[in-house]
Formats: sequence, C-alpha cells, structure tokens
Amino acid sequence: MIRSMTGFGQAEGTAAGWRCTVELRSVNGRYLDVRLRLPSGLTRLDEPLKKRIQAACERGKIDGTVNLYPEDSGRPTLTVNRALLEGYRTVLREITEALEQPVQVTLGDLLANRELIQQQSWEQQGEQIEALVHDTLQAALRGLLGMRETEGAALKDTLLGHAAALQRLAEQAKPLTADLPAQYARRLRENLARLSDGPMPAEERILQEISLMADRSDVTEEFARLHTHLEHLRQLLEQGGPVGRKFEFLLQELNRETNTLGSKTSDAQVSQLIVEMKSEIEKLREQVQNIE
Repeated sequence: MIRSMTGFGQAEGTAAGWRCTVELRSVNGRYLDVRLRLPSGLTRLDEPLKKRIQAACERGKIDGTVNLYPEDSGRPTLTVNRALLEGYRTVLREITEALEQPVQVTLGDLLANRELIQQQSWEQQGEQIEALVHDTLQAALRGLLGMRETEGAALKDTLLGHAAALQRLAEQAKPLTADLPAQYARRLRENLARLSDGPMPAEERILQEISLMADRSDVTEEFARLHTHLEHLRQLLEQGGPVGRKFEFLLQELNRETNTLGSKTSDAQVSQLIVEMKSEIEKLREQVQNIE
C-alpha cells in the first residue's frame, strides 16, 4: 500500500496520576524531517522518540507535540519539601541558641521560599512517566500512519486514472505517426520541385535524405518506452511501500519520451495529443509530490 505524506494522529494516555497527550502532523517533504516539542525535563527522550517515528516513516515533514499534566489538572496537588523544612527547623534552633532568645518566623516567611511548597512533579514517577510518553506517542503514530494510508489509497486511484489517460492518448497518437517518413518524402519532393530552378538532385541523393529522415522521425522506440514506463508505474502502485522517489524518476523519463515525440513530428493532430499527454504527466507529477 502506498502512503501519502500528509496526515494527523493524536493519542492520550494516563499513568501514575499523570495524563499525556501527543499530536503528530505530517506534510510533504523531499526528505524525512522530524521535530518534537517536549515538556521541560523530558528533552532526553527527544532522540529515542524520533527514532520511533523514523523507523515508521520514509519521507515528510513531521511535527509532534507532547504534553504532560496531572490527571486532576483542575486541582493541582501540593507537596511539602520536608527535607527543606527540617533544614529550616535546625537552622532556627541554632540561631535561637546562639542569640539566647526566640526567633520570630511566620508561615508567610517560610512560604516566601517557593521550593518549600511544591506542586506534584512527574519526576517522582520518572520511569512510569517515560513509558507513558513512549506508549502515547506510539498510539499517535499509529493514527498518523492510518491516515497516511487512507490518503494513499485515494492517491493510488487518482494516479491510475491519469496513467490510463496518458496511455489512451499515446495509443491515439501512435497510428498517426506511422507514415511520418512517407509524409517527409512527399514534402521533400514537393519542395524540391517548387524551389529548384536548376536540375533536380540525383534520385540516389534524394533517397539517402529520405532514409536519413526516416530514421530520425521513427518514434517506435519512444512509444515502446512510454508503454514500459507506464507499466512500471502501475506495478509500483500495486507493490506499495515508499515509492515516491521512484515515481519521480519515472515521470522524468515519461516527460523525456514525450518531448522527443514532439520534436520528431510536426503533424498538428499529433502535436495536440502530445500537449494533452504533457498535461497528464504534469497532473501525475503534482500527485506524486504527496507520495511517501
């Protein structure tokens, strides 16, 4: 199955009193570019999380956001830094003994130190939280890949339609090019008869020129290669997987063969068909830019 490079995935999970949310968005990109925004203190997970995404995706610009909240985010849990409080008590006892008089310290004085009363911290359940983040990102990644595959299926149908249209146009043009050498021979003799004031060139020389132009105007190989490239394109669509770069190469070749056809014929009807063929190739190119 082919995949689009555009998609979205999100997931949410909970563990140890914490809630993790992950959102992943991907858009077109020539190469794979993954960027993550993580909560403060979890930046060490940047590389291992990126590796999970890189193992699943070949191309595209992927932006991810990871958030971490206490499960009961409306009522933050406060905790006392008991080690710090015990330190205050020891220091106050020593000051009292040194001054030989009580030291007046209010609760407000103690609370002025913001480290004394702290909100619940995920670091207290570090391993569980890291596992939560990994699991939630994996779930969001499954959603992202699912959307990319769904869009890829639609892209496949669109590409097959344009490939079929290109094939039909080529089949219409092919019989119109069968008598190109004969057309050239006829025009050559008519031009020589009309423009020459002196004796006509020897018949052998005329036949040589006709033979030379017959070789130059033979488009049998171009049509054969067009058919081969289109068949390869259809095979890639059925094969699936990361085939975007292969498609880009095939389109270059299809465009090359079509341009060669155009340079070898001056027939108005064939020229019009070639213009339409180029239009279909351009439509294929636009869609291929979305394929992984």
